[in-house]
Amino acid sequence: MREFPQTYEQEALWIADRFLGDPSPFLETWAQRILGPLDVPALERALAALVARHAVLRSGFDLGDDGPVQRVDPAGTVPLERLPWPGGGLHSADRYDDDRHGGEQHDADLYDTLRRAGQRPLDLTVSPARFTLYDRAPDEHVLLLQIHHVAVDDASLVLLDRELSALYTEETGGAPAGLEPPALLLGEHAVRARAAGIAPADLAFWADLLAGAPALTRLPPRPRPLAARRGSACDTVRSTVSAGLGEAVRAAARALRTTPHVLMSTCTAVTAAAVNSEDVVIGTPVSRRGEPDLDGVFGCLTDLLPVRYRVPADATFAEVCAAAKRRSLDVLRHRNVPYARLGGGVGRTRGVLSGEHLSRICLVLDQSPSRLELPGLRCERVHVGGAAAKFDWLQYVVADGGGWDVRADYALDFFTADEAALVLRQWQTALAAAAADPGVPVRDLFDRLAATV
Repeated sequence: MREFPQTYEQEALWIADRFLGDPSPFLETWAQRILGPLDVPALERALAALVARHAVLRSGFDLGDDGPVQRVDPAGTVPLERLPWPGGGLHSADRYDDDRHGGEQHDADLYDTLRRAGQRPLDLTVSPARFTLYDRAPDEHVLLLQIHHVAVDDASLVLLDRELSALYTEETGGAPAGLEPPALLLGEHAVRARAAGIAPADLAFWADLLAGAPALTRLPPRPRPLAARRGSACDTVRSTVSAGLGEAVRAAARALRTTPHVLMSTCTAVTAAAVNSEDVVIGTPVSRRGEPDLDGVFGCLTDLLPVRYRVPADATFAEVCAAAKRRSLDVLRHRNVPYARLGGGVGRTRGVLSGEHLSRICLVLDQSPSRLELPGLRCERVHVGGAAAKFDWLQYVVADGGGWDVRADYALDFFTADEAALVLRQWQTALAAAAADPGVPVRDLFDRLAATV
């Protein structure tokens, strides 16, 4: 066994996880519906080779003499569990109503089963991952990777798609995978990052940026009483952005000299400001993979950091978006302060924000989703809802052709299913209005949100 300290990102997740019940909000899923004659032994060999390549999949996470550690097992494995659909007694739970997933019963069954499978606990002292292959029908399988966030981020899932595609191709008699080994272990990066420390100038930036930031006391879609605390129960609401609106959004972003992510995040800020003050904080993902030797490393190297938006009613959307762009660039320049440090979780140092600011509304955009490509098979990514409420509202926007698939995990303590669906409609109302006329006054957007039904 080789022992390393955990990265700042891993430590924050690992510590938080020890105080939370099951299911953990940090359980992530990657699922693929595979159609065609799957060579299961070849898949098992390809997965074994993938695990052998990436140390974090063979690591246990525990408390060492000097703090949280990750222990790499050179001979560790992650076996492929094989189950009949829908998993027998392992996933027993009440069924969701079909209309939560657009009334399509087969999709509801798929989402439901994988959601419950993703809630199974993982023993982090042994492994952060579990592979399960379901026999759903003749020539139809579902492959599920259940993995704790300490061992994965979005860039890791891109690696997974690319490398598993190459390894399976090789195992079925195709071209050699030709994959270079990762340049370093995640644990080695943790040692390097901790030796570098956190720059005082970065901490000063965050203290200044967030000084006086008000907590969000209300959540969209309209002012209403909220529960005192957020429990773990959550559900998922889904929608789509049409190709036509998608192109309009991209054109508006170009005209504003910004990115679709900044434009969409500004729309999220508008929906929050409509029921709060003009000063709102929205979570945004940042990557810390700046060094070339991290490109091929599987693990958690991404954090969600708060961006402060000013959304005055007498401003135009374009003005709010321009300020958001400047603020987002500042955040990227000072991104090496861990999320937990902002809340006081790393090094037991008082943070600059409370959890009331950090765990409410977040938006994640994936403009270039990767694909699993296995020879002779058709693979379809299944985006599964969260195992538990990580935030009050966590919205994902994933490119799909010219448009986007949109889904949001929402805390059941704060939203009914109807309210969650209305939040997405309000967000799309703001998105469509801003794309059609970036100069639209914010006051007009507030009126349009209030009129959205």
